[in-house]
Amino acid sequence: MKRGQRPSAEQVVLMLRQIEVQTAQGKSITVACKEADVSEQSFVTSAYARRSSTRGEKHRS
Repeated sequence: MKRGQRPSAEQVVLMLRQIEVQTAQGKSITVACKEADVSEQSFVTSAYARRSSTRGEKHRS
């Protein structure tokens, strides 16, 4: 994907799953992100947001 273009939601989910599979197979997050052409920071932020949104926890006020 070219710089400046935003991926669709489906593309983001596909990239996250691809990286998670690779890390489960023993690759480091750094290597998996590089192969998927995603920055490590973007992966960590997206993965955290995805996990916290699927847990159904209520935020404390």
